[in-house]
Formats: sequence, structure tokens, C-alpha cells
Amino acid sequence: MSLKSRSAYLGWIRVGMLLAITLLFLVVWGTAATSKLREGYPPWFDEKFGGTILATVPGLRASFWILTFSELVAALLVLASALRLEFLARRAPSLLLAALTLSLFVFVQLSLGQWLTSDFQATFQLFTYFCGTLLALRVVLESPAGDPRDE
Repeated sequence: MSLKSRSAYLGWIRVGMLLAITLLFLVVWGTAATSKLREGYPPWFDEKFGGTILATVPGLRASFWILTFSELVAALLVLASALRLEFLARRAPSLLLAALTLSLFVFVQLSLGQWLTSDFQATFQLFTYFCGTLLALRVVLESPAGDPRDE
């Protein structure tokens, strides 16, 4: 493979990788946020988290809506990244990087709730999502044009 064709091939690999990451997080946060907005505050939330500190600080309804807002902002950042076509050629994926960073904090929020209710299996599962997000963040940062300071 010539240097020029190898470079073109790697360019398409970058596009595919960034597009897949973008679509995955759009699905994750888009479906999570829209279902919470559509269905509203769930009745089971009081039962599951009522005995935790979340009932006091910041309160159960506030906890739910803070989480919903965080997921919605992450979804909107990923959607904006997709609409800006950040997965293409020499465009720095700055909005995707912001969405992935926010995703880390959303997984921390989700993990806290599971840990407080002693649901350690769910906590571990969220830890793996956190690690996967951290890996995706690292991969996006290391991809060519992945430094948002390039813009």
C-alpha cells in the first residue's frame, strides 16, 4: 500500500471511528433524556432513593431533573457535533470532546445513586461505561485533528 493510499485509508478509519462514537452517545443520551422528559418523574424513584441522602440533598425531584438535564445537554452536544460534521476530515471534534467529558460526570451521577442503594452490580456496570467513555475520549483526543485548540 502506497503512503498516499494508506493515509486515505486511515482518514476513512478516523471518520468511521468518530461517527460510530458520535452515534453511540447520541443513542445513549438521546434515548435516556427523551424518555425522562416524555415520562416525567417516575413513581419508583421515591421508593428506590428515598432512604438515601439524595432525598435530602438536593432532594429526589431535584436529583432526577439534574440527571435529566445532564443527559439532555450531553445529547445536544453530541447532536451539535454530528450536525457540524466533526467526524469528517480535518475538523477538530471539540463538541464531541465536551460531550464525552460531560458523559463521565453523568456516569458518576448514575453510579452514586446505585452505590447509595447498595446496587453494586449496577454500580460496576456504570463503572465499565465510565471506563469505555474514558477510552473513547482518549481515542478521540489522539485522532488526527483531535486537539480542539486547532480551531
